[in-house]
Amino acid sequence: MRPLGIPAVEDKLLQLAVTRILQAIYEQDFLRCSYGYRPNVGALDAVDWLTIKLQFGQYNVVVEADIKGFFDNINHDWMIQMLEERIEDGAFLRLIKKWLKAGVLDTNGQVLHASGG
Repeated sequence: MRPLGIPAVEDKLLQLAVTRILQAIYEQDFLRCSYGYRPNVGALDAVDWLTIKLQFGQYNVVVEADIKGFFDNINHDWMIQMLEERIEDGAFLRLIKKWLKAGVLDTNGQVLHASGG
């Protein structure tokens, strides 16, 4: 089981707005074969593509990777630097920094903080 942060309605709306802004900036950079967390492509699209490639392509191995804790361990300073290369809005960047530092309430009542940074 993984801890889950449950945002309030206002947080969800703000997160949706930030998501749309980031998609507008970065969506053009993704390859056609990128399926994770993108609009109009999902896990079923990836499975369909993979099924065809495994049956008729040169691939014969599937590797599964779990990215548990990825955003907890990625260097937050590096991530912010990457965002700063394309985003000049200071308030927007401060909001993302705040989210990176926010804790998650664990099932035992403890607040867990990310180690990246």
